[in-house]
Amino acid sequence: MKHVLRLALPAIVGAILSGAPGACPATDVRPATIAEFATPSPSSSPQGIDVAVDGSVWYAETTAGKLAVRHPDGTSSEFPVSNGGQPFIVKAAADGIWFTDSSRHAIGRLDPRSGKIDEYTIPSGASPFFIQIGADGSKWFTESAGVGRLSPQGAITEWTFTLEHPDDNMEQLSLAPWGDVWFVERNFDGVGAAGTNKVRRLNPRTNVVSTYAVPTLGGTPSGVVANADGTVWVSEYYANVLALLDPLVAPHSDETVAPDTRKATGQSAPSTRTVSARALSTQTPASPVVHTVQPVVTRGWIEFPLPTANAEAEDMRVDVFGNVWFEEDAGFLGRLDPYAARFTEYAIPSANSGYYNIAMDARNGRLWFTEAGVFAPVTTKIGYLTTRH
Repeated sequence: MKHVLRLALPAIVGAILSGAPGACPATDVRPATIAEFATPSPSSSPQGIDVAVDGSVWYAETTAGKLAVRHPDGTSSEFPVSNGGQPFIVKAAADGIWFTDSSRHAIGRLDPRSGKIDEYTIPSGASPFFIQIGADGSKWFTESAGVGRLSPQGAITEWTFTLEHPDDNMEQLSLAPWGDVWFVERNFDGVGAAGTNKVRRLNPRTNVVSTYAVPTLGGTPSGVVANADGTVWVSEYYANVLALLDPLVAPHSDETVAPDTRKATGQSAPSTRTVSARALSTQTPASPVVHTVQPVVTRGWIEFPLPTANAEAEDMRVDVFGNVWFEEDAGFLGRLDPYAARFTEYAIPSANSGYYNIAMDARNGRLWFTEAGVFAPVTTKIGYLTTRH
């Protein structure tokens, strides 16, 4: 099965080199709609958005110290995290809403029915950033200089690495279907020698870590998505490209990294839910801007240059057609059709409202996003782009 799926990468390369039409349906570029909703708590720095199976949209209000949810009926609920907690990235799971709490050096879980919040303190004292949920119920997360795993039994295992620069940190991570963990190292020092280069894959069964360097020196990999065919999407924040990696072809180095496993200290506290009335949205037509680009092919890599200068793309999601949806800190939402090497970009109506995180609701084609308001003193919001238009 993996061999059959992997045929997608040669098809993309072939389409690029031959100029042949893409294998996916042609992109419809009719106007879309962007809806925006003010967060229940103002100036709350919403981040880490995710869509639950019932259609509820969960996110962190980091500076307000709350977890928030927009229900399908349009009402919202907030759950404060006690003891100065500041949730960052949120993932909705069958057993609750999981989140990283960097200020308390913990992984947390909210039971939305009871309001109870359990937090598991990381033994090393590291601050967690991004989080993903494994098929076995394990919670994987990045730390400043490593990755960690919270097992269903409450043990935390950490793998630590040597960073390229003292001010780097591990950013996003993605779980491959067969259990490998992909993660990227980044900083904010720009492209070139000061920037970061490393994309890593951890095999947790053998503790072997494979390290790949992005093609552009100091490209600063920031977002990562592991595909079912074994390929990996990487956003290079300062190189201004989205890159597709074939791990079987690209040069890499391997090392074994011994993990440290300890029992996590658990703490529980109640959270009193606050319910807000249904909030009206601001609906804005979003006219797409379409560009076809010339990808750069190197050994094991295809780089697709973003048409917007200094776009600063990070967060990505891949839909069932293989299109890559992404956000740009320059103030856009975008889609890449890799077969046609075609970008479609939509301007976010609220200017200077980033940083942004995104989540795809495959049932209705909405691309949800947060507007953290870090760049300017703007009204913090969540919103969605209609992708079926």
